[in-house]
Amino acid sequence: MGKGKEMKKLFCLILLVGCASKVILLKEQELLPYKESAQVTRLDKVNKALFIAQVRDKREEKTFGHGYTGVRYDKTPVIFDVGINNLVQEHVVDALEIRNIMVKPGSDLKMTIDVHELRVDEIIEKFQPEKAKCKIKMTFHVESEKIKWSGNFWTSFTSAGDMSEGTERLAPTLGSCFNEIIEKLVNDNKFQELLE
Repeated sequence: MGKGKEMKKLFCLILLVGCASKVILLKEQELLPYKESAQVTRLDKVNKALFIAQVRDKREEKTFGHGYTGVRYDKTPVIFDVGINNLVQEHVVDALEIRNIMVKPGSDLKMTIDVHELRVDEIIEKFQPEKAKCKIKMTFHVESEKIKWSGNFWTSFTSAGDMSEGTERLAPTLGSCFNEIIEKLVNDNKFQELLE
């Protein structure tokens, strides 16, 4: 009787481990950039607030990337704990606010964000440490009664490699991409003029 229970526990454990590696879940709050790509440009001359009206998913491929899990390095899809619209909106709002750009519903300047690419992949190469690589492409549209502006930005980032597990590099690598794309937006002269 004791052996049967032990076998059942072992079977359940194997089943749980097998099921756990079906996806790689990244949580929005884990997307913190690496130190080397965590620069924040704070704007001093900002007078106007923005309102993010909409995030539009315009990606051709609707997946977010992949990592490798298990002893056989099974290719495993990356997913998030929130939808892409919430993921992008929350990240952009937080990133703008720490740069002295207020985001308030009902503001005159309305922003729409088109997401063309957003992915992060684990990279495994023979005789090389495991890494992760991300790529983001977005178009930011800002308009009011008198203003209409659009800016296209893209960035990619590859993590350093060491002996740590490559899947652990997915979240900070994507966080680095998010930070870099907001840096490009905030340092755009035309975008800065809209806020003065």
